[in-house]
Amino acid sequence: MPGYEKSPVHMIATGLFYGLTGIAAIPLMLAWAVLRGTKGKRRTANAFLWVQAAALRLIGIRTEVTGLDRIPQGPVIFAAQHESAWETMHFTRLLGNPAMFAKAELFDMPLIGWVARRMGHIPLARGGSLDGIRASLRQGADAAAAGRSLLIFPSGTRRASTADIRAGVGVLYQMTDLPVVPVRVSSGHCWPARGWPLRPGTIRVELCPPIPAALPRADMLARLQAKIGND
Repeated sequence: MPGYEKSPVHMIATGLFYGLTGIAAIPLMLAWAVLRGTKGKRRTANAFLWVQAAALRLIGIRTEVTGLDRIPQGPVIFAAQHESAWETMHFTRLLGNPAMFAKAELFDMPLIGWVARRMGHIPLARGGSLDGIRASLRQGADAAAAGRSLLIFPSGTRRASTADIRAGVGVLYQMTDLPVVPVRVSSGHCWPARGWPLRPGTIRVELCPPIPAALPRADMLARLQAKIGND
């Protein structure tokens, strides 16, 4: 949209959205201070994300999700495209609270890192040592063995290098023996990489048919690349 970046109306709308999000976070933090069970914390986090989704609708951002009926029974690996911060938050709500692999720096951030750790998400040191990456993948395999689905962004952002992470999802596939559900998302046109200003529009999420477990790793990666590979 020409001139949108400088629109005062949308700059103000973005500020209001972040203000509402900050206010909604207060009861979340208070609830988490007293809650002990993981299930209660996840329900509270989902309620916060529902409020945030409602705030997004108020400024003209809607979500359209297709393919939820394609998710197999039991734990799976969700392998998703990655365009913005939106999916790192709202995929946990939409996909049944999978354990998400996220960049290790996120876990050092105030508030966000605290929430990520208590949600059972998994730090992944991209560009780190092979031993560190394997340790993260083993943590994911343990979560899968306990019955929890996993969420990984194999191709990083559109501008990121993809080779190491793509290899990681192949190793995770072999370690867990789980089917992979490719997830396509278009969020960057509404929620830019730096989160300012937000743009009105529709974020579309498509869950593709699952890739079966126990295929040769190269076969799985080729199928995944065909579904979510960067153009």
